[in-house]
Amino acid sequence: MEKKKIEVITYLSFKGNCEEALNTYMKAFGGEVYYMSRWTEETFDVTPEQIGKVMHVEFALGGTHMAAGDTFDGTGVNTDVKLMIRMDSMEEALHTVSVLAEGGTVISPLKPHPAPDDAGCGSVTRDRFGYTWIITCPNPDK
Repeated sequence: MEKKKIEVITYLSFKGNCEEALNTYMKAFGGEVYYMSRWTEETFDVTPEQIGKVMHVEFALGGTHMAAGDTFDGTGVNTDVKLMIRMDSMEEALHTVSVLAEGGTVISPLKPHPAPDDAGCGSVTRDRFGYTWIITCPNPDK
């Protein structure tokens, strides 16, 4: 695989207070919100408490690109950091997921993001070292 420039994006998970945390971080550090989508009645996947909460947000704190969302899978606050990378194509994304899955676990296979999120695809994989990677790419059908 050819060497290319990639950006690793830290992904934070919250239990319903993502927007409050984001506002706190913006107040503390300054920054900019690039994109935000919310869970809807059509897209919530665990509990109706998700409706109106942040599905996905991408933002900058200073020069650092970050992402976050409210998740409702499990108990307690999840302070695990996930790492997100955007690939240029579906082929690159599938290759990356397959390499990370060697000795690891594909938690969610590469599939289109639900509306109202962007027109991309995403996969979640926990590598054999215990880190969780969110691999995204453009949706070739869009």
